Formats: sequence, structure tokens, C-alpha cells
Amino acid sequence: MIDPSNLTQIILAEGEMYQDVVKRKTSYTVFIVVGIVIVAAAMVYFVYPSIAPSQEPTLNILTYGSFFQYGANPNQTMEFIINNFEHWYHVKIKLEYGSGDLYEQVLQSRGSGYDIVIGLNNIDSYLAANSGLFYHFNVSNETHLNKTLYDFLQSSGTVIPYEFSPLTTDYNLSGPISKSVLENLSFADLANSSISKQYIVENPTSSINGEDFLLGQIAFYRGVLNQSWTSFWNDSKGIDVTQDWDSGFSLFESGSRQMFFSYATDPSYNAFFNYSAIGTTPFHYKGKAYAWLEVLGAGILNSSKNKDLAEKFINWLIGKNVQELIPLNEWMYPAYNGLPLPPQYSLNPPVSTIIPLNSYLNMSTAANNLSNWLLEWSSIES
Repeated sequence: MIDPSNLTQIILAEGEMYQDVVKRKTSYTVFIVVGIVIVAAAMVYFVYPSIAPSQEPTLNILTYGSFFQYGANPNQTMEFIINNFEHWYHVKIKLEYGSGDLYEQVLQSRGSGYDIVIGLNNIDSYLAANSGLFYHFNVSNETHLNKTLYDFLQSSGTVIPYEFSPLTTDYNLSGPISKSVLENLSFADLANSSISKQYIVENPTSSINGEDFLLGQIAFYRGVLNQSWTSFWNDSKGIDVTQDWDSGFSLFESGSRQMFFSYATDPSYNAFFNYSAIGTTPFHYKGKAYAWLEVLGAGILNSSKNKDLAEKFINWLIGKNVQELIPLNEWMYPAYNGLPLPPQYSLNPPVSTIIPLNSYLNMSTAANNLSNWLLEWSSIES
């Protein structure tokens, strides 16, 4: 028989043993469950690595230093364009500003290190499209773009136009040349030394604007006049040739020269910022106005590992929300059709009244001959 006095101790001892067994079983169960979870997680990581956390991808964009920098609030504008896209698509955007010709920079690197290039002009867009370095793609907002701009790039959908402007001659009225001559300026007028000595143009071997002046002048002489383009440079001695746009603008702004080859939107820019009023004019001939249209395009590199995100960014760039920002920040015309323009743009020559000189010069012809043309120009001007 069991001693009643020991019964309580026996029951307590058995209870403690049972609890210890339960605790150990529970611990073993926890260890087993945790082990299964770890093994399962490892299997998920190796079988489906995309599920595992990863860093945000980076879009590397090569562009020009003034990209959306000439508005009243450039920081706010860039935040709208860049930060919104980064937030929506969980991506980092890195802007790299080219120090010269963007296409040459891409060519030297064979596209390595860049996803997108923004700011290729007409001839560079054509060269890019035929280089094999750029990706052929389509984005939904292309349907809203001015189709004529594609003709002036001849980039076969590889480089998408996003803005443009006629290139014209800025003038002020404080110099010796009369308003009537300035408003009806022709290429032939620059054979008059009293006029040519008041004219500033950029060097075509070192400036995109200077190159575009040369291409427009060649297009006019070959396509409209059916004359040798070199006759213009032989006759127009005295033109002040500057190395770049900035130095030409400084010279013009100082008042030492009355005319400067620049953008048709310059009067609206000056009016918006309350700078001195200026006029601008295309070249005239037999009652018609002519100008070279500078069209800027954006393309995606074949080497990009983020082509899908790059396409989305191009779609954003040519969409209505960003295109509306172009007139007062890039001081160009948006490629998006039908957008209202700010009131200051009424000061510019109406684009609809200007015949594009681009129509007279095929881009393949320009690309094949530009090097020789530049050598000929240099020999005349030396």
C-alpha cells in the first residue's frame, strides 16, 4: 500500500515529469517547424530568386547640361520629371551630362554605361539609328507626336523626337541696320560687308547650332537656288564666327554685334524673364521664309539591361504632362501635337509660315558628306 503521506509527493513528482516531457516535445516541435521554414525559404530563394529582396534598378541617362534648366524653377521641374518616375517605378535615375557631342560620346564608349540618350539632333539621330548601338522600339504616346519630325530625323523609330525649334537670326534695334532689313533678312544680304560684320554664327566644327546653320545654308543653296553652297562663304566675309553658342550669345548681348544665329523662341524667353526685347527672323527669299528645324530626339541603347523601364521613361518624356513643360523650360516647341502654347510664344515667328530647309537635304546625303563639307568650310574660313 502507498503511504497516504507520500501520495501528494508522488503526484507532484509525476506531474513535473509530465510537464518536462511536454516542454521537451514542444521544443522539439518548434525546432522542427523552424527548420522546415528555413529550408523552405532557402528553396524559394534558389528556385525563385526574383522573389528575394533586391536593390532598385538604375537608369543611366546621358543628356545635355541645360536639360530642363532654363525655366523659372528648374529644381521643381526636375523633381516633377525625375522624382515622380522614380517613385512610380521604384527605380533610380542617374543623369550624366555630356561635355560635347552626345552621339560621339556614345560612339566612343560603344554605348556602355548608358540606358538612354536624350538630346540627339537631326543628323546625330540619323547616325544613331544606323549605328547598330540603339534599340528599335515603340511607345504608346508616339501616336500623339508630330509625324513630320520623324521625316527630319529619318531615325526609323529608333530615336523618338520630343522637341523642336526653327533656327533663326536674333536681332536688336540698337545697331546700325534698319528694322526693315532685319525683318526681311536674306542669305544674299550677308554679302554686304556692312551687314555681315554685324552677324554672329557659331563654328560648325565645334557647335551643333553652327553645324545646323551650315546644313541649312547648304540645303538652301543646293535645293532652292541650285547653286554651289561655297559661294555664300566666299561672298560673306566679315561674319563673326564664335566657338560655341554661349560665347556668341555673350557677344550679341553686349551689343557689339546686332545679329546672332539662335532659336526662334528667343523673343519669348526674353519677354518671360523681362529681359531686353529682341526680334528674330528666318531667312527670306522671294516672299517666302526659310529656316532649318532643329529636332531633338531620345533613344535607348541596345546594351541597356533595363529596356522596359527605359521605354516607360521615353513614354513619360513624350507624354502630355512633360511635353507641356517644354515651352517655358526648354524654350522649344513640344513634339506632342495640339498643346496650347504660352502667350509669350506669340512674339516668335509662326512656325506654320516657315518652310523647313530640312526638306531640301536628305539626312543620308548630309551624313555622307558632312565631313567633307566641314573641311571645305574650314579651308574657306582659314
